[in-house]
Amino acid sequence: MRKRYLVILVIVLILSFAGCSKSSTNIKTYLNSGAKIDTYAKDCMPAIDDLPKYRDISYKYNYVSTIMFETETITLNISYDEETYENEKKKLTEKYKFLNQKFVSNFDESKYYIPEYEFSMNSYNFKVVDQNGDYKAEYPKSFCIIGTSDEKKSVAYLYFYDFDLDYIEEYGDNPMANFVQKYFKYDF
Repeated sequence: MRKRYLVILVIVLILSFAGCSKSSTNIKTYLNSGAKIDTYAKDCMPAIDDLPKYRDISYKYNYVSTIMFETETITLNISYDEETYENEKKKLTEKYKFLNQKFVSNFDESKYYIPEYEFSMNSYNFKVVDQNGDYKAEYPKSFCIIGTSDEKKSVAYLYFYDFDLDYIEEYGDNPMANFVQKYFKYDF
């Protein structure tokens, strides 16, 4: 009997630490899912009704939970025709302010909240959005990233939310690209 309880306890512990996850690509739930991330992301992510005519749009929401930690991400990727893409790309520099340096941790100066303020993945060039206006970032716990791809004529909006994250790990040559691959699970 004791052995059975021990096995059950071990299984519960393994499942708790392994966590659970869910994803959604239902664009009807974009910024309207009832999740915590929606409240924070609305100040940075565009409203679909405000977008100009686009060729294609894709959305992905990820949620990962372990015993004590929850991580949520949103990806919105929009493809345009050449002229609309160039106009939207220009609007980004007018609407958003972007970081222009690494963001050092307040607790440990050898670590960074944001180790790269600009980075590339495949054909996309990404920039981390700086705080301005209504948008208030809380690096690295809650922040926005915007990427553009001249090759694909696409603009990608990414939002990250995890209030337990203390800093972004600097492993490999591209820490922010690794971070995006790990948490957003989107094929750019």
